[in-house]
Amino acid sequence: MTPANFVAYCVQITIVVALCAGLPRILGLRSPGVQYAFWRLVLAVCLALPLLQPWRPAEMVFVPAPVQIPSAAGTPRALIGSAPDDRAPRRDWTDIARTILLVGIGGRLFWVALGAVRLRSLRRRASDSPADSFEELQQALGTRAQILWSSDVRHPVTFGAARPVVLLPDALKHADPAAQRAVLAHELNHVRRRDWLWVIAEEVVRSVFWFHPAVWWLVSRIQLARETVVDELSILATNNRRTYLDTLLAFADDTGLVSPPAFSARRHLFYRVMLLSKEGGMSSIRVAFASVVLALALVAGAWEAVQAFPLHGSFVVEQNPAAAQQAQPRDPISLQELHRRAVECFERSWKDTTLTPEQKLEWVRKGVSYEDQVLAREPNYVDAMVYKSILLRMQANLTADPQAIKDLLAEADELRDRSLVLRRTGAGVSFPIDPLAGPPPLPPPPPPPLAGTVPGGIVPEPSPEFKATMERLKPIHIGGNVKTPIKIRDVRPVYPDIAKASNVQGVIILEAIIDTDGSIADARILRPIPMLDEAALDAVRQWKFTPTLLNGEPVAVMFTATVNFTLQ
Repeated sequence: MTPANFVAYCVQITIVVALCAGLPRILGLRSPGVQYAFWRLVLAVCLALPLLQPWRPAEMVFVPAPVQIPSAAGTPRALIGSAPDDRAPRRDWTDIARTILLVGIGGRLFWVALGAVRLRSLRRRASDSPADSFEELQQALGTRAQILWSSDVRHPVTFGAARPVVLLPDALKHADPAAQRAVLAHELNHVRRRDWLWVIAEEVVRSVFWFHPAVWWLVSRIQLARETVVDELSILATNNRRTYLDTLLAFADDTGLVSPPAFSARRHLFYRVMLLSKEGGMSSIRVAFASVVLALALVAGAWEAVQAFPLHGSFVVEQNPAAAQQAQPRDPISLQELHRRAVECFERSWKDTTLTPEQKLEWVRKGVSYEDQVLAREPNYVDAMVYKSILLRMQANLTADPQAIKDLLAEADELRDRSLVLRRTGAGVSFPIDPLAGPPPLPPPPPPPLAGTVPGGIVPEPSPEFKATMERLKPIHIGGNVKTPIKIRDVRPVYPDIAKASNVQGVIILEAIIDTDGSIADARILRPIPMLDEAALDAVRQWKFTPTLLNGEPVAVMFTATVNFTLQ
């Protein structure tokens, strides 16, 4: 519950209690049972108000968008909607209030627990002084409580649920037997009604709302009403109203130090004596009428309280609508439009032979950025995965950093594998969501190879591993006196499923080094087709040739090969 809702809830409780406070006296209600039921119902309604009332929808709080201006150092700095960096941190009064509230609850509960420990101590010290002369009264009331004489209490004390105990002050030993019977009848009626459990529950409620005067007053009214109910039951058990009143007044001058309901709580004594001194009761019709009025008043009070101080859902803080409209387009770019732009970047970087490697790399990165936006909104968009995988491989071919190349190829492989799984399981999104937009274009087949060139007329720089192999074997080029070796083992490449699904085909040009034993020592791509490169390399590396001889000695040679991928 937010601090604002908590304050509103506390005010609701105050309104309900205030509207119900004087009603029993205004109606002249003298029925203890009805009053007791009414005050308990008021407390129950107050505790259940957050559950009973409909919460208002969450409120939207708009704040101005931060305005960025350049600082003296050239770094943008927010002026509106954000605090300066050098401002001292503000004190969070909400956390302080919450801490005080929890400390108060803990302290109050600790005090109640301390009282329970003290009661057990009183019981233990009085265990050697049982009062055995009241068995007849216990049988009449149907109770089995332990009754003990105690020199540590000045008025009767009753506590315990499973093993109830009644502690009688030693001073009561010298009182009239009728007075003793009146006092014990009162305490045993508390035992019979299991009032100790209600007392504990009320003390927990009072501990939670230790700061709320209305809750304290309401719990006090409940306890007073309970005492008046027990008074009536005790008079019925003893059949001696006068003796009961005299005994009640006899304990008026003593104040106890414990929290259980006392036989003669001073703050309630006047009201109890006044109520017991009136012999006449209320008619059943008047009691029923008063009960209906009290119920209606409680419902009306609760309704007015929740209407005047409603509880709200979580507050949502958003940017000022006008600023947000300026910062973002009114309609976000569709997935198909973002994907179309990525395809255009791919085609531009692939077909435009006038671009420098830096310009190609810029177009490739722009295409990757578009596909990133698509996959952020639709992670299972297979076509976006395919194009992003192609673009990442193109970016790797245009990158010199070996670690960056490794990371780009790893991400491309991950996208390829994921797209294959989605296609195989049917869980991928193959086409845009908008049915009017139509399917996105498939990757175009690469252009035919140019004589002596690769796409763009630029031969890719060999990898460090390929350079190391060349340095180690020092291969010579085939031609002149060096004849072309004979291939004795040919391995056809495996056409990747993702390339088939994307309609990718064409010719890949490779440069390979044949070792002195006729095996392929290493190979590299001269003319790439990103989705087919790995398949071509895997096949070429398994080829086997007859050893090449120069002056009768086997030598390593370098040759150029082509691998053709054609969809049937």
